[in-house]
Amino acid sequence: MLDGQRGRRYYVDMKTISVAILEPDYEAFRQAAQKEGRPIAQLIREAMAFYRHERLEVNPRLTDLPVLPGPRPRRGIPSRAVIYDEIYDERFGS
Repeated sequence: MLDGQRGRRYYVDMKTISVAILEPDYEAFRQAAQKEGRPIAQLIREAMAFYRHERLEVNPRLTDLPVLPGPRPRRGIPSRAVIYDEIYDERFGS
């Protein structure tokens, strides 16, 4: 949402926190924010959201994802033994 008078963004349902960080981390975020023309706080919010998504949320296992219909292989997929034989032949030249 934009504050019409000042043109600043304000967020609903956000918590304010205070975090102590190392100087190199702060400097890296400060430089990135300056380069992108964005506030440091916005970069930190994005970093926290990324961490939550990647490390804290439970993501489904790949085997549990649905298989969608679509293009099929042009020919059959080789067996594991055939693949191992090919790798062995390339490495050791039999």
